[in-house]
Amino acid sequence: MSQVLYRFEDRPLVLGKYGAIADFQSRLFVAAASCKRGSTSAYGATDGIVGTKTRRAIMDLQPCLDPSVKAAIGAGNPGAITVGLWKLLMPAEQPFPDAITRANHLTFALEGTDYDAIQFNFCQSRNPRSGKRYLEGDPWCYTNDPNAYLTWGPRGATAGAGAEIQQIIFAAERASPGLLNAVFGPHTDAMHRLALGNNQSAFDILCAIWIDPKRRADFTTRFAQYGALPEVQRAYRRVYDAANADGGKIARFFKIYAALKPVIGRDPTEIDLAYFIDMATHGMAPPGNVSDLSAKMVNFASRTRNVPSPGELRRQLAAWLPSQHKYNDRIARDAIFLIDDPEITLSDTHRRIWQQRSGLKASDFGLSDHRYISDYPVAAPTGFEKIERFYTVLPEDKRACPANVRKSRRP
Repeated sequence: MSQVLYRFEDRPLVLGKYGAIADFQSRLFVAAASCKRGSTSAYGATDGIVGTKTRRAIMDLQPCLDPSVKAAIGAGNPGAITVGLWKLLMPAEQPFPDAITRANHLTFALEGTDYDAIQFNFCQSRNPRSGKRYLEGDPWCYTNDPNAYLTWGPRGATAGAGAEIQQIIFAAERASPGLLNAVFGPHTDAMHRLALGNNQSAFDILCAIWIDPKRRADFTTRFAQYGALPEVQRAYRRVYDAANADGGKIARFFKIYAALKPVIGRDPTEIDLAYFIDMATHGMAPPGNVSDLSAKMVNFASRTRNVPSPGELRRQLAAWLPSQHKYNDRIARDAIFLIDDPEITLSDTHRRIWQQRSGLKASDFGLSDHRYISDYPVAAPTGFEKIERFYTVLPEDKRACPANVRKSRRP
């Protein structure tokens, strides 16, 4: 009952303002305010961030609990959200977040972007000489991400080369017809053409919206409303859990550990799972054919009589799946999945990079190397990949996008 689900120590856990965590916060703040005979305003708004105000509310609730309840909810972990505390405050039909949910929350905390947040990536970089962006008056368009015209949500879905945004729109509209029209109003036709269009269509349609301040502001507001819908969030997760997306990448990690199981005698741990999800999100997934990497990992695990610890296996796997970009960021993220293992000693430099980037630990999300996960629920592809996409741009959209924007430069 006192198993930790989330624990705030030095760094707040940003878990998103949508879903069960925000609901838990709301119930917690009401219960704590009642105990203190005060107001919930003392804790602020429910925001899905497990930090100082959540810990304070948990502590404020303690005087109103009898000793047996305190023991059941884990008084030995002051300020932590435990299974017992969850069951005390939440309705019986609302299960506590399982290891897969919490592992995804860890990556969410690192990405730091919620479902209602979008970012246009046209000319978003500053001219190295003038220090200005295109929309600030610089005549030239600079972008460090020329193939991601729009970025959205916790997994960094784009409307560029990956077309994840189009896939999510397709999946959400197929499951709940009419959502686009209900939310996007005058932009509905553009959104349909975006979903059905090819890569050049995405550039032209979104550029025409971005370049017009009124259209851009209205589109951004409506997109926030769209992303806040549970139906859209389900579609978002479905796309990323699919066999042809991150779900398939995570499944490859499980194949490697299936090959390792005769040597290490176990399935992947909860922290292993969180590591797989984060690696898939960050782009360091195993190749489609994992046989060579599996053989290398089996040889590594078999080289002595002592089976490597979970952290030692993860560290070796990271060495064979090096980051192709954002090297220091990957090093910092790797530390999150190593710091809880007593067999791992991080260098001072590695520890410093980790502290600067996040300072988070997998155990902050209640994840353990002593509990195991046998598989990951990979979803079937949405069917979007079978659609023949074509050029869906109206002449007025094509004319609206300035020539200099089409000739973007890297800063």
